[in-house]
Amino acid sequence: FAALLARYVAGEQGPLVDPDAPDDPPAPPADSEANSWAARAPDVPAAWFARPSGVHGVGHTRRVCVHVRRLASDGGWTPTDTRLALSAALWHDIGRTDDGPDPRHGEKSADRVAALGLDAKLRPSQREAVAFAIRYHCLPDETGEQAAQDLADPDRALCILWLLKDADGLDRVRLGQRPDPAQLSEHAAGSVNFARQLLRALP
Repeated sequence: FAALLARYVAGEQGPLVDPDAPDDPPAPPADSEANSWAARAPDVPAAWFARPSGVHGVGHTRRVCVHVRRLASDGGWTPTDTRLALSAALWHDIGRTDDGPDPRHGEKSADRVAALGLDAKLRPSQREAVAFAIRYHCLPDETGEQAAQDLADPDRALCILWLLKDADGLDRVRLGQRPDPAQLSEHAAGSVNFARQLLRALP
């Protein structure tokens, strides 16, 4: 995981939107790639969510899952680790109770996963990695890096975290904002246009 981790470790956590960037032009119509990936988006039960509607609800979660699957495929992730990253994506916002800033919503979501038993089929080490990614996806990078050192497999957990952060950041386009490429991995930074097309294909 060391080489994979290096691909996803970003710089110091900062805003995902570049305040000096010009406004984006209207998104182009969804192309065949976006439509193809949208057709593979998982069904997401609204009952999982404390608040299933809004900009952090079911639609957002489905798009984040698509971004995770696409980035993992391009990055050569194993099926098992892709499945763990998808689990983190599916559950990362289910504990949100509003759409405002909430640095504790990752913690709330991880707690809700456990309360609903959604991770019951995962092995303990897998459950730990997924819960870690959910808990720290909304906190500064250095906070996650420090906390990962107490885990059984910190490299794996951090890889899943960075991938989730990339996928979550790409869907900032739903807010009419351009994700700041400096706050994404190099691979994810090249997927901003795809993210805008996916939003058209999977609103």
